Amino acid sequence: MKKHSELKLQRKSKKQRLGASLLGAKTHSDQHERLNVALVLRLLVQALRLSHAHVPRYLGAIILAQAFNGFVVLPAVKAIFSYALNVSDLANLTNRDLPTMLSHPGAALLLLLIAFIVLLALGLQFSVLIVMVNRQQSGLSLSTKEVVRETVGTLWRMVRRPPLPLMLYLIVVLPLGGLGLSSVLIQGIEIPPFVSREYLKTPLSGVGYSLLIAVIFYLNLRLILSLPMFVVGGKKATHAIFESFRATSGNFWGSVFMFGIPALGCALLSSLMVEILIWISRTANTLLDLQRSAFVALVCIQAGYVLGFLLVGVTTVVIIQVLVVAARSQLDLPHGLARVSTPNHTARSMLFMIVAVVVSSLLLAFSVRAVPLMAGTTSKAEDTAILAHRGFSGGGVENTIGGLEAAAKLHPDYVEADFQETKDKHFVASHDTNLLVVAGRNQNIYEMNVDEVTSVKQNVSGFTGTIPTMNEYLNRAKELKTPLLVELKVSGHEAPGFMDRFLKEIDAAGTAEQNIYHSLDPAAVSELKERRPELRVGLTMAMSLGAIPEVECDFIVVEQASFDPELLAMAREADKPVYVWTVNEEQKILELLSLGADGIVTDSVDVALRDRDFVAENPRSDYRVGVALAHLDLFR
Repeated sequence: MKKHSELKLQRKSKKQRLGASLLGAKTHSDQHERLNVALVLRLLVQALRLSHAHVPRYLGAIILAQAFNGFVVLPAVKAIFSYALNVSDLANLTNRDLPTMLSHPGAALLLLLIAFIVLLALGLQFSVLIVMVNRQQSGLSLSTKEVVRETVGTLWRMVRRPPLPLMLYLIVVLPLGGLGLSSVLIQGIEIPPFVSREYLKTPLSGVGYSLLIAVIFYLNLRLILSLPMFVVGGKKATHAIFESFRATSGNFWGSVFMFGIPALGCALLSSLMVEILIWISRTANTLLDLQRSAFVALVCIQAGYVLGFLLVGVTTVVIIQVLVVAARSQLDLPHGLARVSTPNHTARSMLFMIVAVVVSSLLLAFSVRAVPLMAGTTSKAEDTAILAHRGFSGGGVENTIGGLEAAAKLHPDYVEADFQETKDKHFVASHDTNLLVVAGRNQNIYEMNVDEVTSVKQNVSGFTGTIPTMNEYLNRAKELKTPLLVELKVSGHEAPGFMDRFLKEIDAAGTAEQNIYHSLDPAAVSELKERRPELRVGLTMAMSLGAIPEVECDFIVVEQASFDPELLAMAREADKPVYVWTVNEEQKILELLSLGADGIVTDSVDVALRDRDFVAENPRSDYRVGVALAHLDLFR
């Protein structure tokens, strides 16, 4: 009997070590065992069962944390940021104004305060779950008092000595990689689409961009144990990060399996849910009148948000269960995956779940994504201008005559094109100042004569073309009867009097007032508008936070990551149309058309023109469910 018990304990110990070894526990199991998918699945199933044992508590903690961050922390951060703008004498923060803000001591301190608040808020959200899971795996009760006490202790350690490495991980690395851990505070933090587009123009730069994404993903997997080691092990932030790197050494694919399976499962289930809700909405649209079908669409959006929230919540808890197993294994602490009791949900806990879901539904019903549908049943998409970004990349190289001609065949409202000055004071059509990416030549246009620039052959996306002069481009657009959105690119290397030369060239084409103009340089925008008030001139912003910039202009052009309904409302009050760039995803195009953006700058001009007709001719219930829930659908 004794021998049988010892063998049983040995087998149990081995199973625990093998399961934990997938995330780097102290074991000498061979690689085949470490990467055994069956072991991964068994551990994930056990983690799911363990999470299921306290579903109401875990979901309650997630709901409260998200609500606190969304309704308390975010408004506080916005208020502090507004104060920092005032201290810096700025109405709006753009990429060009950032050095000004950082150079002001008071504003810099306020930005540090914001980072510190976000660190504590994220620490609270994830730490409370880690504390709960750790207590469960330790066989301890999940009493509110004890969970709060341990969580406060963890936050106090952050307050006493703010951990910069942990701050960078939570605010920068984690949002860019994700791996199933999300928060309302870090949603939307990503590599801007306009940056991605530039790197993906050619195979060589595309490889570099892919390597960057791979590094971010790799860092996320290697740092994934940092917070559990900080919370469970009581280690300093730097030591926790070091321990995470050490623990995941040699177990990369084990980690991929461990987090990829629940994340993929969540994505597939949420995608299926979205497609079902879209089908319900479209069916209602064929059977019911306009108002009732709009109501059904709104209900579908609400249901999608609530069910998506629950799916993501369960996935988060399962992942944290596995992370705590790995952390406890590294700390030589036993885990409790094998000690799962049968869930016994009391009437009180079930009532809590129902109330939580109802409250979440009510809050989400008035979410930013649902409000546009509630505002009415139809859109005025026919008033939205469609602008072909640098011509049409599906028919020629950007900013070339071929790209312009390809765009003109699609009849957009405008074709956007970039122009900059050469060394010998001529203007040419090119977005890139350095020609390495588009032509394989490490030369700057401001260091080249016009003949040298126009002889350069560009190879992008399977098309070949030469760089035209601005005169050639403007005249060809005139022949095609195609209005232009002319961007004046200011590199800082222009010769004195460049604005005089620019105006002389656009006047020579005879279409100066038919075209519209914009620039990223506020000084150039102000000068152009001051000297030629009859021209329509816009300010372009790669990043915009705060109020509408105090620059004399007729319209603003914002990168899509900076666009939101609040910005649109402020611009409308200032009587300034808003153009959004560069919008290529169809769901985003549909969303902007529904919101009533004044213009969409896109590479997918054919798709945008088709979608504009669709949105203008159909009720919102035909498309808003898919648009509002696109973030939950893997295939959208």
